[in-house]
Amino acid sequence: MVVAVHRLQESAKLPSSSAYLGEEPNMSIILVADIGGTNGRFGLVNACTHGKGYNAEKQISLASGDYPTLADMIRDYVKQADVPMPKFACLAIAGPIQDGHVKVTNLNWEFSISKLRDELNMQALDVINDYSALAYAAPHLQANDKKTLYSKDANPYAPIGVMGPGTGFGAALLAPVSNGWKIIPTEGGHCSFAPTTDTEIAILQEMRKQHDHVSIEHLLSGQGLVSIYRSIAVIEGAEAEDLSPADVSARGMKHQDPLCEQALQSFCNILGSVAGDKALSWGAMGGIYLGGGIVPKIADYLPQTDFIKRYLNKGIMRGYVEDIPVHMVTNDKAALIGSAAWLVDTTQALQS
Repeated sequence: MVVAVHRLQESAKLPSSSAYLGEEPNMSIILVADIGGTNGRFGLVNACTHGKGYNAEKQISLASGDYPTLADMIRDYVKQADVPMPKFACLAIAGPIQDGHVKVTNLNWEFSISKLRDELNMQALDVINDYSALAYAAPHLQANDKKTLYSKDANPYAPIGVMGPGTGFGAALLAPVSNGWKIIPTEGGHCSFAPTTDTEIAILQEMRKQHDHVSIEHLLSGQGLVSIYRSIAVIEGAEAEDLSPADVSARGMKHQDPLCEQALQSFCNILGSVAGDKALSWGAMGGIYLGGGIVPKIADYLPQTDFIKRYLNKGIMRGYVEDIPVHMVTNDKAALIGSAAWLVDTTQALQS
């Protein structure tokens, strides 16, 4: 069982901190971070001004692979930001969290939350799944933090679904409860891939040669785009080049390579189908939000694909999905917003 959130603290109360962000004294500073297999994004949030939004100051992105441990990465951020080590932190992590232990997907990092808290001399440390943080950010996103791909009026009292391709494929649900929102983490990226077209059936057959179980993540991720490209090359009897995900997407968007463009078209179409499937499965009448590092980079190309057509193509349930809007998260620091909102809201709940 994957646990979305783990809190370790010595006290539920946020203490006053020194005014090292140039604001008024007696404020509470939260270190927030979004730690993925490729990058770690950090920032500092003033919890006392959350009514004005959760935008983090002193934002810095660091390459995850440059550090042997997460503690080393956090220390380097604090050094570069030129601030004391905050006493409170909420970290969004790409990986499972269970019994106070974290394993970061796509990195050789495993750590105990309690030991990390003590090592950094923090008073409270929350760790949540990265897509849980992104989901919690959804209600707090401003107009310039997102772009609408399919416009409908969302039901403000209904669940919100968040998903997206990046290094892997993340997915989480945000459900309304009496006192706010509840995160429901999922491992939806590891559900079985369901092909819709003859080409996708052929891609599945080709990918089954490498995987006993072909998941959504095997196609909807950076490496998944490359796998689609290579599979199509085999299907077409062509020679695949040694291309990166960025190569495939760039060539496809510029119409420079038919195989790359076919791969990118398939990627976008499959993403549309998966988004529609999740909308149905989750009852996400509050909207579908697409996150991850890939979608914003291909946003201008999406209208040239069957993304929306495939999103709506749900047979007798088409009318149901037609009422669910789709947004793309354009703020790549959105998980920082969610992390800060989570820590503030849960701390307030503990104090009440």
